Amino acid sequence: MSRLTLRQKLWIPLLLTWVGLLTLTVWHALQMREMQLTERKHALADVTEMAYSIAAGLDRDAQAGKIGADAAKQQALARIADLRYSGNGYVTVVGADSVVVMHPMAPKLNGKDMSQWKDAKGNLLYQDIAAAGASPAGIGYVEYWWPKPGEKEPSSKLGFVKRYKPWNWDFIAGVYQDDIQAAFYHTLVTSLAVLIVLGAAISLLTSLAVKSVRRSVGGEPSRAAELARQIAAGDLTGRIDVAHGDDDSIVSAIAYTRDTLAGAVSRVKSAAEAIHTAAAEIATGNGDLSSRTEQQAASLEETAAAMDELTSTVKQNAENASRATEVAASASSEAERGGGVVGDVVSKVRAIAESSKKVADITSVIDSIAFQTNILALNAAVEAARAGENGRGFAVVASEVRSLAQRSAAAAKEIRVLVDTSLTQVESGAALAESAGQAMDGIVTAVKRVTTIVDEIATASVQQSTGIDEVNRAIAQMDGATQQNAALVEQAAAAAASLNEQTQQLGAAIRVFRVEADAGHAAGR
Repeated sequence: MSRLTLRQKLWIPLLLTWVGLLTLTVWHALQMREMQLTERKHALADVTEMAYSIAAGLDRDAQAGKIGADAAKQQALARIADLRYSGNGYVTVVGADSVVVMHPMAPKLNGKDMSQWKDAKGNLLYQDIAAAGASPAGIGYVEYWWPKPGEKEPSSKLGFVKRYKPWNWDFIAGVYQDDIQAAFYHTLVTSLAVLIVLGAAISLLTSLAVKSVRRSVGGEPSRAAELARQIAAGDLTGRIDVAHGDDDSIVSAIAYTRDTLAGAVSRVKSAAEAIHTAAAEIATGNGDLSSRTEQQAASLEETAAAMDELTSTVKQNAENASRATEVAASASSEAERGGGVVGDVVSKVRAIAESSKKVADITSVIDSIAFQTNILALNAAVEAARAGENGRGFAVVASEVRSLAQRSAAAAKEIRVLVDTSLTQVESGAALAESAGQAMDGIVTAVKRVTTIVDEIATASVQQSTGIDEVNRAIAQMDGATQQNAALVEQAAAAAASLNEQTQQLGAAIRVFRVEADAGHAAGR
């Protein structure tokens, strides 16, 4: 079957169709004949049933005393003799002993024993009739040959027998079968004529279909199948010749498909190789990136640890700055208190200086008094000397007064010297106290500046601690992002490896196809 051409394969179904239609035609004709025969049998059964009913009705009348038994039989025979069907059909009455009781078409047979009579084919017709009537059902069909009215040659006839047992009569009605056969042949010939017309039309359509199919295929389907198998096997080399006018055929479509697929396969091969190279480079780059990401993660961890230490240090500095601020504030307070004390000392020293000046003034007065007293004592001594003996006592007093005046002047000088020295020292002390007060003011100012600077340092330390906390959080986020990046890099590396493997599989799958470039390359090697 596989070696048959397309024309042969398409004509075989046509031949099978012819055979099928012929078989169907014959079967239809046979079915028609069988249907006609069945109708005839039903008609025979109906007419014999009528004869049976006539006999049974008259028999009931005889038994009822309405008519005599012989008269009933005579009336029954007369009425049955007049029964006709299908034009020239009639009913014959035969006794159970094969004696003809009544034959409407051959009265000469009435009363004759026909048990040994044979028809043209040698059938013992009347014995067959008696046997059918003697059956348990009392009915049956018989076939025999009997001449038609007005003819001498016998014809095939089918008879139906039904016995009326009270009178032992067998009613037989027959029908000639040659008209059924003629109808069968007529139906067969008509059907064959229709079959020939339909077959010719189908053959013409089949021939046109064969040409159309061959044109649609572009040749034998085996060639198209072979080309398709070559493409399925991956062979995209060679040239497919397409006949002129077959541009819309399957072979042409296969050729176009092969050319298009060959171009696509070539491009896919090139793309697969490029993807394979790129995947390898991506895998290498991902490996390097993964290593650098791990190094960066380690560096971030070290930076985070250093930042933790720096955070602790800055917090400690902030605490120390806070304590220094407190100490500076306390020192500022003490310095202010010291400045106040120094101010008081300066005031006291100035008061002492004023008092020393007053003492100096008093000493000057005393010195002046001593000088005047000395002058007076000297004058008194001169007067005492003038007085002589009378003035000797006064002279002694004057001498003592003079001595006291001198001693007072000397003491006043010493006091003046001491006061001057004390005044000088007091003035120097006042200057020193003022200098100390100014120094204390400078110290207070410096302490305040130190306090301000320490406050600023403490504030900066707090801000620095906050900033470092933010840096720590940023580093933690960077570390998390780096870890995620490392995971993503690993995923990318796995994806790149998978892509590389898939490109290798794609290359292996695409290498199944062979194109002209592959054939030329293989030939060059």
